[in-house]
Amino acid sequence: MAFQTWQVGLDIQNGQLCALGIQRRRNGWQLRHWWQHVLPQDTLTNGLLQRPDAVVSVLRQWRKRLPYRISLRVGFPPQLVLQRQLDLPGTRLGEPERSSYITASARRFFPIELERLVMDYRQPEATPGQLCVTATRRDALQRWLGCLSDARLTPQVIELTPAALCAISQRLATPPATALVHRLDDHWLWFTGDRAGQQWGWRSRQEVPDFATLRTQQLPDVARIYYSAISEDILPSGTRPLNPLDTLAQKQPPLPLYAGAFTLAAGLALRPDDA
Repeated sequence: MAFQTWQVGLDIQNGQLCALGIQRRRNGWQLRHWWQHVLPQDTLTNGLLQRPDAVVSVLRQWRKRLPYRISLRVGFPPQLVLQRQLDLPGTRLGEPERSSYITASARRFFPIELERLVMDYRQPEATPGQLCVTATRRDALQRWLGCLSDARLTPQVIELTPAALCAISQRLATPPATALVHRLDDHWLWFTGDRAGQQWGWRSRQEVPDFATLRTQQLPDVARIYYSAISEDILPSGTRPLNPLDTLAQKQPPLPLYAGAFTLAAGLALRPDDA
């Protein structure tokens, strides 16, 4: 049954919504569905949903185009997230001691009461002695989940949008010292897999108006950069085009006129299931 289920990535941004559905086949992933719809430019403010009714209406139209059973993966704005690296103690901790240790540590480095936060943590492969602790405001997450619920959508995964670039990078098997950059209407996203610390980031386009500034500030040591954007754009000098549809083994027309708009939706759809 899982083999037949579509994995669907949903990317909601200022200006437009992009969705992409894929299905696993013997020789790789097959493109089964893509959809794009214009949204108001003030749909989000710093990642917070400001126009949930407009989004719900669009999502209800879209849901009718999908099979009943899907594995839905929704992008979550990095603007709403606090993230810190936490050193693990030398002794191996089981539950509930591990959770208690993380909670006590989080009280020291998050500036918001833990009761108002939702937290998750993962152990990065590159740094086994550390945990990456991610937190977001409970009310912000509930606003996103409420919007999806009103549209009769139940996400299996809520994932940070920069992680979609990680999934694309892994699928394309990009070499070390490679970065992926995606331009949105109001911010930049980037990912590079060869750093021991923070591998991803985002910057407002008010602070960083152009790609040259982003590269100088965030990726000065990266030799190879793949670039995509939410709307058709001139490829910046020194970059290579990032086509998310290259991750798929089977894709029949009609295809999107501009594939770069689907970078995040494709990466979300390709995201592996949690173990």
